Amino acid sequence: MTIRFDDYLNKELQNPEFQQEWLRQTILEYTKDGDYVEFFRALEQVIKARTTVSKFAQQVGINRVQLVDILHGRTKTPSLLTIAKILSGLGYTIDLKSA
Repeated sequence: MTIRFDDYLNKELQNPEFQQEWLRQTILEYTKDGDYVEFFRALEQVIKARTTVSKFAQQVGINRVQLVDILHGRTKTPSLLTIAKILSGLGYTIDLKSA
């Protein structure tokens, strides 16, 4: 029996420490290569591991269509405020450190 990667990842994302590290790694990759699509896909995976995108959008006060557009890379430059709102809704903050 084989397990699909998405199913495996969804199971792993039930672990809060794994979620945090998953997002941290994708943010680091995003800052290195500028590939925002992977970062927003990771956000979507974490959201779906916790709830539905619709419920999450309502919880954080973002229009569901706008959130889906961000998560699917159709909004290439969401504001920092919007990203912070999404991360805050997941229980995370943006932290700045010197390089």
